[in-house]
Amino acid sequence: MTRTLSLILLVSVIAAGVVTGCAPPFPKDLLDRTEQNVSFAALQKEPERFSGKLLMLGGTIVDTKNLKAGTQIEVLQKPLDGEGQPAVTDETGGRFLVVTSQFLDGAIYHRGRSITIIGEVAGSKLQPLGEFEYRYPVLTAKDLHLWKPYSGPRFSIGVGVYRGI
Repeated sequence: MTRTLSLILLVSVIAAGVVTGCAPPFPKDLLDRTEQNVSFAALQKEPERFSGKLLMLGGTIVDTKNLKAGTQIEVLQKPLDGEGQPAVTDETGGRFLVVTSQFLDGAIYHRGRSITIIGEVAGSKLQPLGEFEYRYPVLTAKDLHLWKPYSGPRFSIGVGVYRGI
């Protein structure tokens, strides 16, 4: 009987890990309110059309600016995987801005870090990108997740002989 209970407990723990391990790191109620069928291309083309809608976007941080009213993060958009994590790829639809009333330290939210945001579309903002005026879709952050830096594959396969010296 004790062995059966232990086995049931073990299976339950593994199942819970599998279910939560594949879910985005945001509260379920917030995810449920997020629009699923808005492409980044559509948002970039007509940001005002989606004003007030909640979207989940992610990518690589390009710049973080601390302002009087909070923080603005410029993000290079990347496709998201099933967990909501930005893909490690050069594929991108462009850039977008995230604004929040929180102070987010640029030493932590720095260039090159992966980030995923659930935010409310707040329109667009024309801003210089080099010598070009770029129209950024703007999202007001409702929640955000900063991912651990990518450290390469999490497995290795090796065949050979090791001889310590």
